[in-house]
Amino acid sequence: MKHEVYRSRYWNIDQCTIPVGKVTILADFCKGGEDCDDCIRLCPEKVLERSTVANERGFFPPLVIEEDKCTVCGRCQLYCSENAIFIEKIGERTVNAEEIAAREEN
Repeated sequence: MKHEVYRSRYWNIDQCTIPVGKVTILADFCKGGEDCDDCIRLCPEKVLERSTVANERGFFPPLVIEEDKCTVCGRCQLYCSENAIFIEKIGERTVNAEEIAAREEN
């Protein structure tokens, strides 16, 4: 039996896909800012960033800056104490060898 050698340690990169997500933020429910920002801090893909505009309650909710990088890991939704963030899987995309290499370096 012949073993195939792949360009990555674990996957056949030509067939590797990752989920793509849509992030929905209910800005008026958020208590982001100095006291929170868990969603921003815990996002491994750095999809979110703090807003400079306050919501009705005077807090600074996150903004989605790179939604196409969301991999639907769920950390933002899981750690939001106010239930102000929701994510949903909207599809998948194929990952190339360069992206896998960059992920393994981090």
